[in-house]
Order: sequence, then C-alpha cells, then structure tokens
Amino acid sequence: MVNQGEIYNHLVAGARYRVVVVSSDAHNATGRPAWIAPVRHGGIDAPPYLVVLADTDPLGGAVDIDRMIRAVPAGEAIGLLTGATVERVRQAINTLFAG
Repeated sequence: MVNQGEIYNHLVAGARYRVVVVSSDAHNATGRPAWIAPVRHGGIDAPPYLVVLADTDPLGGAVDIDRMIRAVPAGEAIGLLTGATVERVRQAINTLFAG
C-alpha cells in the first residue's frame, strides 16, 4: 500500500517522472489505484493548482494537481512530503474541485 505524501520515481514507457501520492490513506487501503500527481521542476509562478514544495521537503519543484491521475506508482519510493505540504496539497485539491 502507498501512503499520502509519498514521493516516487514513477516509470512510464522507459521515462522517469517524480510523482506524489495525493489520495488519502483510507482510499489507498481499498486496493484501488492511488491518485498521484507529477512534480514539476524549474521556476514556477504558482497558480492554485500548483503546490510549491517547501525547503524541508525532500525535493524541489511543485505538485501539479491539475495533472493528477489514478495509477499505482511504478518505481521506488524516494521520500515523504512534510505534513504542512500535504495539507497545502489537500487545500489545492479542494480549491480545484470546488470551483
């Protein structure tokens, strides 16, 4: 089982993407594919669907909520987001779907 906030090297057709598990642990425990969102890198002006990672997170960039998909991460776990960042991801998902 994957956990909310875990960061993975997700492999798709030979390409590696960094993704974050954004679905809740309760959802992830059902055995259904988790919701994951890619981590974008580089200079980013953060619209509401991008959550900029904090210096205390294991990598830099931003979680792109607008591009989340359901999938089982296909690669190794590389870290865990801080609780504050996970909370900002939750708020961004609520904002995206409330509008």
